[in-house]
Amino acid sequence: MLDLLGYLLFVFAGLFFGFFGSGGSIIMIPIFIYIFKISIYEATTYSLLLVFLISLFGTVKHIQKKNFNIQSIIIFIIPTILFTALSRLFLFPAIPDYLEFFHIHKQSLLMIIFSLVIFFASLSLFRSQHITKKYNFKPVLLLLGVLIGLLTGLLGIGGGFIIVPALIIFMGIKIKQAASSALFIIMLNTLMAIILEITIFKFQFDFSFIFLLLLSALIGTMIGLYLLNKIDQNRIKKIFSIALLFLSLIILLFEII
Repeated sequence: MLDLLGYLLFVFAGLFFGFFGSGGSIIMIPIFIYIFKISIYEATTYSLLLVFLISLFGTVKHIQKKNFNIQSIIIFIIPTILFTALSRLFLFPAIPDYLEFFHIHKQSLLMIIFSLVIFFASLSLFRSQHITKKYNFKPVLLLLGVLIGLLTGLLGIGGGFIIVPALIIFMGIKIKQAASSALFIIMLNTLMAIILEITIFKFQFDFSFIFLLLLSALIGTMIGLYLLNKIDQNRIKKIFSIALLFLSLIILLFEII
Protein backbone atom coordinates (compact mmCIF):
# COMPACT_ATOMS: atom_id res chain seq x y z
CA MET A 1 0.00 0.00 0.00
CA LEU A 2 2.84 2.39 0.86
CA ASP A 3 4.55 1.58 -2.45
CA LEU A 4 1.39 2.56 -4.35
CA LEU A 5 1.28 5.84 -2.43
CA GLY A 6 4.93 6.40 -3.37
CA TYR A 7 4.21 5.94 -7.08
CA LEU A 8 1.22 8.31 -6.88
CA LEU A 9 3.36 10.93 -5.18
CA PHE A 10 5.90 10.58 -7.99
CA VAL A 11 3.15 11.74 -10.37
CA PHE A 12 2.95 14.86 -8.19
CA ALA A 13 6.74 15.23 -8.33
CA GLY A 14 6.60 15.08 -12.12
CA LEU A 15 3.87 17.71 -12.10
CA PHE A 16 6.29 20.08 -10.38
CA PHE A 17 8.91 19.47 -13.06
CA GLY A 18 6.48 20.20 -15.85
CA PHE A 19 4.97 23.21 -14.13
CA PHE A 20 8.01 24.92 -12.67
CA GLY A 21 11.10 23.32 -14.20
CA SER A 22 11.99 22.37 -10.65
CA GLY A 23 10.64 21.08 -7.37
CA GLY A 24 10.32 17.44 -8.40
CA SER A 25 13.52 16.32 -6.72
CA ILE A 26 12.59 17.96 -3.43
CA ILE A 27 9.50 15.77 -3.37
CA MET A 28 11.35 12.64 -4.51
CA ILE A 29 13.87 12.60 -1.67
CA PRO A 30 11.26 12.49 1.14
CA ILE A 31 9.32 9.80 -0.78
CA PHE A 32 12.43 7.63 -1.08
CA ILE A 33 13.35 8.02 2.58
CA TYR A 34 9.98 8.06 4.37
CA ILE A 35 7.90 5.78 2.10
CA PHE A 36 10.32 3.47 0.28
CA LYS A 37 12.60 3.34 3.36
CA ILE A 38 15.97 3.50 1.60
CA SER A 39 19.14 5.21 2.86
CA ILE A 40 19.88 8.83 2.04
CA TYR A 41 22.81 7.78 -0.17
CA GLU A 42 20.58 5.50 -2.25
CA ALA A 43 17.80 8.10 -2.23
CA THR A 44 20.06 10.87 -3.52
CA THR A 45 21.58 8.61 -6.19
CA TYR A 46 18.22 7.37 -7.49
CA SER A 47 16.97 10.94 -7.39
CA LEU A 48 19.88 12.13 -9.53
CA LEU A 49 19.13 9.57 -12.25
CA LEU A 50 15.39 10.25 -12.27
CA VAL A 51 15.89 14.01 -12.23
CA PHE A 52 18.24 13.71 -15.20
CA LEU A 53 15.80 11.63 -17.23
CA ILE A 54 12.81 13.84 -16.43
CA SER A 55 14.71 17.09 -17.04
CA LEU A 56 15.93 15.73 -20.39
CA PHE A 57 12.34 14.95 -21.36
CA GLY A 58 11.10 18.33 -20.10
CA THR A 59 13.86 20.24 -21.91
CA VAL A 60 12.93 18.66 -25.23
CA LYS A 61 9.27 19.53 -24.66
CA HIS A 62 10.11 23.14 -23.78
CA ILE A 63 12.22 23.49 -26.93
CA GLN A 64 9.26 22.27 -28.96
CA LYS A 65 7.02 24.85 -27.26
CA LYS A 66 9.65 27.60 -27.85
CA ASN A 67 9.90 28.37 -24.12
CA PHE A 68 13.67 27.87 -24.11
CA ASN A 69 16.13 30.72 -23.38
CA ILE A 70 19.73 29.46 -23.29
CA GLN A 71 21.31 32.92 -22.94
CA SER A 72 19.96 33.29 -19.41
CA ILE A 73 21.69 30.18 -18.02
CA ILE A 74 25.35 30.42 -19.06
CA ILE A 75 26.29 32.05 -15.74
CA PHE A 76 25.00 29.01 -13.82
CA ILE A 77 26.45 26.13 -15.79
CA ILE A 78 30.21 26.13 -15.01
CA PRO A 79 30.11 26.68 -11.20
CA THR A 80 27.14 24.35 -10.83
CA ILE A 81 28.74 21.39 -12.61
CA LEU A 82 32.14 21.95 -10.98
CA PHE A 83 30.81 22.07 -7.43
CA THR A 84 28.42 19.19 -8.02
CA ALA A 85 31.45 17.04 -8.82
CA LEU A 86 33.45 18.30 -5.82
CA SER A 87 30.53 17.88 -3.44
CA ARG A 88 29.67 14.34 -4.59
CA LEU A 89 33.29 13.17 -4.67
CA PHE A 90 34.57 14.70 -1.44
CA LEU A 91 31.98 16.46 0.74
CA PHE A 92 29.23 13.83 0.92
CA PRO A 93 31.61 10.91 1.78
CA ALA A 94 33.43 13.09 4.34
CA ILE A 95 30.36 13.50 6.57
CA PRO A 96 30.33 10.68 9.17
CA ASP A 97 27.22 8.53 9.63
CA TYR A 98 26.83 9.88 13.15
CA LEU A 99 28.05 13.29 14.34
CA GLU A 100 28.95 12.90 18.00
CA PHE A 101 29.24 16.62 18.70
CA PHE A 102 25.67 17.34 17.53
CA HIS A 103 24.24 13.94 18.53
CA ILE A 104 22.61 13.57 15.14
CA HIS A 105 22.72 11.06 12.30
CA LYS A 106 23.97 12.08 8.88
CA GLN A 107 20.57 11.46 7.29
CA SER A 108 18.74 13.67 9.79
CA LEU A 109 21.32 16.44 9.43
CA LEU A 110 21.04 16.47 5.65
CA MET A 111 17.24 16.39 5.75
CA ILE A 112 17.14 19.33 8.17
CA ILE A 113 19.46 21.28 5.84
CA PHE A 114 17.20 20.20 3.01
CA SER A 115 14.09 21.55 4.74
CA LEU A 116 15.75 24.90 5.53
CA VAL A 117 16.88 25.40 1.94
CA ILE A 118 13.36 24.70 0.67
CA PHE A 119 11.90 27.08 3.27
CA PHE A 120 14.06 30.03 2.18
CA ALA A 121 13.48 29.24 -1.49
CA SER A 122 9.72 29.41 -0.89
CA LEU A 123 9.99 32.79 0.87
CA SER A 124 11.91 34.27 -2.06
CA LEU A 125 8.89 33.78 -4.32
CA PHE A 126 6.28 35.30 -2.01
CA ARG A 127 7.29 38.88 -2.78
CA SER A 128 6.93 40.57 -6.14
CA GLN A 129 10.38 41.72 -7.20
CA HIS A 130 11.23 44.46 -9.67
CA ILE A 131 14.92 44.46 -10.53
CA THR A 132 16.50 47.40 -12.31
CA LYS A 133 19.09 46.72 -14.97
CA LYS A 134 21.65 49.16 -13.49
CA TYR A 135 22.84 46.51 -11.03
CA ASN A 136 25.18 43.67 -11.99
CA PHE A 137 23.90 40.43 -10.48
CA LYS A 138 26.48 38.14 -12.09
CA PRO A 139 28.43 37.62 -8.81
CA VAL A 140 25.18 36.66 -7.07
CA LEU A 141 24.31 34.21 -9.83
CA LEU A 142 27.80 32.69 -9.69
CA LEU A 143 27.47 32.15 -5.94
CA LEU A 144 24.06 30.60 -6.42
CA GLY A 145 25.60 28.27 -9.02
CA VAL A 146 28.14 27.16 -6.41
CA LEU A 147 25.35 26.62 -3.87
CA ILE A 148 23.30 24.58 -6.34
CA GLY A 149 26.31 22.39 -7.10
CA LEU A 150 26.93 21.74 -3.40
CA LEU A 151 23.28 20.88 -2.79
CA THR A 152 23.12 18.58 -5.81
CA GLY A 153 26.12 16.62 -4.59
CA LEU A 154 24.89 16.45 -0.99
CA LEU A 155 21.15 15.98 -1.44
CA GLY A 156 20.64 14.62 -4.96
CA ILE A 157 18.48 17.56 -5.99
CA GLY A 158 18.60 19.45 -9.25
CA GLY A 159 18.47 22.89 -7.65
CA GLY A 160 15.69 24.22 -9.83
CA PHE A 161 13.88 25.64 -6.81
CA ILE A 162 16.86 28.03 -6.49
CA ILE A 163 17.48 28.55 -10.21
CA VAL A 164 13.89 29.47 -11.03
CA PRO A 165 13.54 32.21 -8.36
CA ALA A 166 17.03 33.52 -9.23
CA LEU A 167 16.18 33.86 -12.91
CA ILE A 168 12.86 35.51 -12.09
CA ILE A 169 14.19 37.87 -9.41
CA PHE A 170 17.69 38.76 -10.65
CA MET A 171 17.22 38.52 -14.42
CA GLY A 172 13.56 39.47 -14.70
CA ILE A 173 12.58 36.66 -17.07
CA LYS A 174 9.16 35.06 -17.10
CA ILE A 175 8.44 31.79 -15.33
CA LYS A 176 8.03 29.81 -18.57
CA GLN A 177 11.54 30.71 -19.70
CA ALA A 178 12.87 30.25 -16.16
CA ALA A 179 11.36 26.76 -16.01
CA SER A 180 12.86 25.69 -19.33
CA SER A 181 16.27 27.16 -18.49
CA ALA A 182 16.28 25.46 -15.09
CA LEU A 183 15.53 22.08 -16.65
CA PHE A 184 18.48 22.41 -19.03
CA ILE A 185 20.88 23.27 -16.18
CA ILE A 186 19.49 20.42 -14.08
CA MET A 187 19.96 17.99 -16.96
CA LEU A 188 23.66 18.84 -17.30
CA ASN A 189 24.22 18.98 -13.55
CA THR A 190 22.66 15.63 -12.69
CA LEU A 191 24.35 13.97 -15.69
CA MET A 192 27.72 14.88 -14.17
CA ALA A 193 26.73 13.39 -10.80
CA ILE A 194 25.44 10.16 -12.40
CA ILE A 195 28.67 9.69 -14.35
CA LEU A 196 30.60 9.98 -11.08
CA GLU A 197 28.32 7.47 -9.33
CA ILE A 198 28.69 4.88 -12.09
CA THR A 199 32.41 5.31 -12.78
CA ILE A 200 33.88 6.17 -9.36
CA PHE A 201 31.46 4.70 -6.81
CA LYS A 202 30.23 1.76 -8.97
CA PHE A 203 26.61 2.25 -7.91
CA GLN A 204 24.24 -0.49 -9.14
CA PHE A 205 20.78 0.78 -10.11
CA ASP A 206 17.62 -1.33 -9.81
CA PHE A 207 16.19 -0.49 -13.23
CA SER A 208 12.83 -2.21 -12.71
CA PHE A 209 12.28 0.08 -9.71
CA ILE A 210 13.44 3.10 -11.72
CA PHE A 211 11.14 2.32 -14.65
CA LEU A 212 7.96 2.46 -12.54
CA LEU A 213 9.04 5.65 -10.81
CA LEU A 214 10.04 7.27 -14.10
CA LEU A 215 6.73 6.34 -15.71
CA SER A 216 4.81 7.88 -12.80
CA ALA A 217 6.90 11.06 -12.86
CA LEU A 218 6.65 11.48 -16.64
CA ILE A 219 2.86 11.31 -16.45
CA GLY A 220 2.96 14.19 -13.98
CA THR A 221 5.49 16.09 -16.11
CA MET A 222 3.28 15.90 -19.18
CA ILE A 223 0.30 17.17 -17.18
CA GLY A 224 2.41 20.05 -15.83
CA LEU A 225 3.71 21.02 -19.27
CA TYR A 226 0.15 21.08 -20.61
CA LEU A 227 -1.14 23.22 -17.73
CA LEU A 228 1.85 25.60 -17.90
CA ASN A 229 0.44 27.30 -20.97
CA LYS A 230 -3.11 27.33 -19.58
CA ILE A 231 -2.72 28.94 -16.14
CA ASP A 232 -1.75 32.50 -15.16
CA GLN A 233 1.99 32.76 -14.38
CA ASN A 234 1.49 34.72 -11.14
CA ARG A 235 -0.83 32.00 -9.90
CA ILE A 236 1.77 29.36 -10.75
CA LYS A 237 4.36 31.31 -8.79
CA LYS A 238 2.12 31.48 -5.69
CA ILE A 239 1.30 27.76 -5.88
CA PHE A 240 5.00 26.97 -6.16
CA SER A 241 5.99 29.07 -3.15
CA ILE A 242 3.19 27.77 -0.90
CA ALA A 243 3.89 24.14 -1.82
CA LEU A 244 7.59 24.57 -1.02
CA LEU A 245 6.80 26.22 2.32
CA PHE A 246 4.52 23.41 3.48
CA LEU A 247 6.94 20.72 2.31
CA SER A 248 9.83 22.29 4.24
CA LEU A 249 7.79 22.37 7.45
CA ILE A 250 6.64 18.76 7.05
CA ILE A 251 10.22 17.49 6.57
CA LEU A 252 11.46 19.50 9.55
CA LEU A 253 8.72 18.04 11.77
CA PHE A 254 9.61 14.50 10.65
CA GLU A 255 13.23 15.02 11.71
CA ILE A 256 12.83 16.82 15.03
CA ILE A 257 9.89 14.89 16.50
